[in-house]
This record gives sequence, C-alpha cells and structure tokens, in this order.
Amino acid sequence: MRVQTTFIGNESPFLDAIQRHSDLKYIVCTKISRKARKFFGSAFNYAKEHNIKIIEPEEFTVHPCPTDLIIVAGYPKLIPRHIINYPRIGIINIHMSLLPAYRGRHPLNWAIINGERQTGVTIHHINEDFDEGNIICQHRIPIKNDDTVMDVYKKAVITGNLLIKRTFDIISLDHFRGIQQDKRFASYYPPRKPKDGKVNWSDTAVKIRNLVRALTEPYPGAYFYYQGGKMIVDEVEVVRLPKHNAEKGKPFLLGGFYTVKTGDEYLKIIKLRNRIQELPKQPHVVKR
Repeated sequence: MRVQTTFIGNESPFLDAIQRHSDLKYIVCTKISRKARKFFGSAFNYAKEHNIKIIEPEEFTVHPCPTDLIIVAGYPKLIPRHIINYPRIGIINIHMSLLPAYRGRHPLNWAIINGERQTGVTIHHINEDFDEGNIICQHRIPIKNDDTVMDVYKKAVITGNLLIKRTFDIISLDHFRGIQQDKRFASYYPPRKPKDGKVNWSDTAVKIRNLVRALTEPYPGAYFYYQGGKMIVDEVEVVRLPKHNAEKGKPFLLGGFYTVKTGDEYLKIIKLRNRIQELPKQPHVVKR
C-alpha cells in the first residue's frame, strides 16, 4: 500500500515528486503573491489543479488529518509537538543546505553572500527546534562564480526531487531513522529583510558582488541611494583599474558603463532592475 502523505508549505517545486512516490492526500498552505508563484510555484494552485484537499495551516494545527507521513518544505514556523507526534511514520523537512550548516531561513541566499563554493539539500526529521532533527539523506551541489540565487535554487530543486525518491525508497528501512547532526559544524542564520540588501561600498568588490548575486529577482535586490534615487542592482562585474580620483560609492562613467569604487577594487554595473530610476545621464566622469 502506498504511503499517504500530507504536505506543508506554500511553494510547489517538490509536489510532483511527492505525488509520484506517495498518495498525496492533503496540502496545508496559503496563497502566495503572483511574483512568488512565477518563480517558486504555488502549492495552493497545484492542489486546485490536482483535486487535492487544501487546509489552512491554522486549521491543520487544531484539527490535523490522518496521515502516514508529513513532508514540509519552505514553511517558516516551528511545527508544534502534537503535530510532530501525529503522523504514523513521521514528519520530515526538505532544507536547502548541507545541515547542520546554514540552519534557519534563506540558506541559499546566505551561502552566496558568504562566498560559499558549494551548498546542498538535506531531508531530515523534524523535532521542536529549527532544522536540528536526524539527517535522512543529503547531497552537495556546486555554487559557480557566476551563479545567482535562482541558478542555485534550480539546482537545489533537481537535487531535492532526487532525494525525495531516495527517501521513499528507504522509508521502511533502518536508514530512515537518520543520523544525528554534529553540533560542532552547526550554524544558524536569521531571516533576511529588504533593508539587509543595502550595499556598503567600504566592503570588498567581491563581497558586494556576492550580495548582488544572492538577492536577484524575485528577492528585493541589493541597492544603494544616489542623488535621491534608490538604485537596485542585479548584475555587477569586478574590474581592476589604475588609480583614479573616484569617490567611494559614487558612480562614474567609464568605457560606456557606470562604475563604482569599493573598499578595494571597482565594480562595473551591468544591470539595474529599476530602469525608470536609471542613473543620471550626466554622471561624474573620472579623470585619469
């Protein structure tokens, strides 16, 4: 008999795999914005299209439905103890990092911001603390130098779907109990807010570039203020130039591109998100 599952989360990238390997009975979710649906998919819409019963999170917390296994992905709240103990087989989470590293929210964004060369996906049991349950399976994925957060996200989705299959393959075996996380390698990162994307031009060019890569759409973006306007940057390139009389953080025109002096090198601005508030037509021009 196929395992009966309940999914908790608002996005849909793993739902096809869950439905393919189990009997997906319920989806616990709320509607998300049109922009989020475009990039991450909607669990709500998926449930409607596949005639799967939708339950509001508050309702499910009070009146959970009978289920063998609960699968969670992208859900921002702690799961209460009575829900953890409710399903027959257990409750597991799909987390986009190599736990125990990068516990918490927005792990892919944080990994790029911190200049990591790899990350991964982990499927683990849920306990009463964020991302601390036994690891069932995990797999590494590379972060290339030019990857944006959405490039890494797409790799993570492919990996996560493969791990879902592996999880159902071992669900009746001892391996499913998982292994305890090693606290020596644990790290936790808090949720990011739009204001956290403000560029500090005293930082190194590489650090600022990492911030830009980590906050491309659909995230709010790395930004700075210039002449009263908020400039949201989606792509930059590190350039090494001879000494100029440029003022740190002030865009100047060089070779047809706006360029900005940072704490060590220079950044060429390749793409601005807010084209309406473009940089001034007559910027400061640096003299060599």
